Amino acid sequence: MSTITVEVISRETIKPSTPTPCQLKSHSLSLIDQYMYPIFTPILLFYPAAAVLDTGYNQHGDNTCLVKKSLSETLVHFYPLAGRVRDNIVVDCNDQGVEFIEVKVSGSMSDFLRKPDEQLSGLVPSEAVCTNSVREAQVIVQVNRFDCRSTAIALCVSHKIADLATVTAFIRCWAQAAIGIRGTTSIISPIVSSKWRPTFDSAALFPPVKQLISPSGVTSTKRIISKRILFDAAMINSVREKLLALTVDKYKCRRPTRVEVVSALIWKSFVTLDSLPVKVKHAVNLRKRINPPLPDVSFGNILEFTRAVVGSASTEKTTQGITSSTSLYDELNEFICQLRESVSKMSQGDHDFDSEDTEYGERDLWISSWCNYGLYDVDFGWGKPIWVTTVATMFRMPDVFFMMDTCCGEGIEVWGNLFEEDMANFQDNLSKLHHII
Repeated sequence: MSTITVEVISRETIKPSTPTPCQLKSHSLSLIDQYMYPIFTPILLFYPAAAVLDTGYNQHGDNTCLVKKSLSETLVHFYPLAGRVRDNIVVDCNDQGVEFIEVKVSGSMSDFLRKPDEQLSGLVPSEAVCTNSVREAQVIVQVNRFDCRSTAIALCVSHKIADLATVTAFIRCWAQAAIGIRGTTSIISPIVSSKWRPTFDSAALFPPVKQLISPSGVTSTKRIISKRILFDAAMINSVREKLLALTVDKYKCRRPTRVEVVSALIWKSFVTLDSLPVKVKHAVNLRKRINPPLPDVSFGNILEFTRAVVGSASTEKTTQGITSSTSLYDELNEFICQLRESVSKMSQGDHDFDSEDTEYGERDLWISSWCNYGLYDVDFGWGKPIWVTTVATMFRMPDVFFMMDTCCGEGIEVWGNLFEEDMANFQDNLSKLHHII
């Protein structure tokens, strides 16, 4: 397939439809926000033209005004996203707005999706791809119009002020507003359900520290490779059942989750890349793990990373390789137990939000799960997306893995970033695990 080309049709700034009240003009960052890298988190949602015909609505290309109007309405509730971060301590909610770009993409979406991996960055705003950090607008939206009248929406939100739960609440509120506007001829703005309106609790729970310097991110002269790996439902369920059978006679244990199983397989394929102990830093949404629990729509970064050291290639079992499925499942089970223990400590209030705690002689493995956030339910009136994904290369960090639901909701799609010399070995290790499983 030939390389896609994109042509910018329009570029503008979208501001909240009504001014942010004076008492809300300053939004305090939380301590967790302060520690987050000022990089964009990209989400892409693909909507084929056929979905529009099934709903009876107009073609995507006829709805640019609707998309922009609903975005403007949504920013009223998510007003910090239209502001600017100042001194890593507050967001100046000055209604400067978010960047909105509409582009024309050569070719059809069906052709693009036959081999999309190498070309995804072309559907993301160039400003977000090229820069190492977020400097001005906290949100950039690019609406990609394919020749076949299909649409891919690329949403890039600064991780400095929002985690995935916040981004999900934002995009679902935006989609609801679009449907609300489409279904009325009234000049009055549609009412957005309180289900998706954010609350602002994080700074009170995790007070910021003055003059905390924002991390600048990780840079390296080595080439980082991004690969997409699919874990199908049948394989995941097989491993889940075998792990449950391994533990049921020893002690009561709940069935491993999809995310735990895939995390364990990633770890096992990663741990042999060198001789260093591996510290697994798995992102954990804290909203339901603190007391009292927070609503899903609580705004900001309300997450923490596990800190367990789980395995080293220098151990006898690892250096000798996997000799049987029994030893493999023992190791996977031990990993999941350690992971659960680390998460349990967070639920008990044991927090340490400084992620820069890696000791000399350790190697970090960063894992973030985007599963079960309902991104495949985001409907702007065009039907549900046929693919939701990210662009891992934009994170510019090695040893990072992102998990996302597959369209059926039972498999898991993984994007991994590794140094070039590690990627081939990782894929080879994973292939060997597949043969044993």
